[in-house]
Amino acid sequence: MPVEVQVMSVIMVGAFAASSVWALVIFKLKRKELESRGSDPELGAAVERLRDDLTEVQERLDFAERLLTAGRASQDDKSE
Repeated sequence: MPVEVQVMSVIMVGAFAASSVWALVIFKLKRKELESRGSDPELGAAVERLRDDLTEVQERLDFAERLLTAGRASQDDKSE
């Protein structure tokens, strides 16, 4: 696998990981705000959207990790 592809894969995984952490932080902040305010339907909907976003980000991160792992396995097979 070319070095450029490896570098790009690492960058993608890093970006997805950063997005995942960011979404988790936002989710926790919104949940804390919701708990401190009480039951506000608008915030409940925002928390649900954040959960959905976090799930999607996690799925994308898992996919990028699988691609990176597959590329490394392929490169290892070629070098043997």
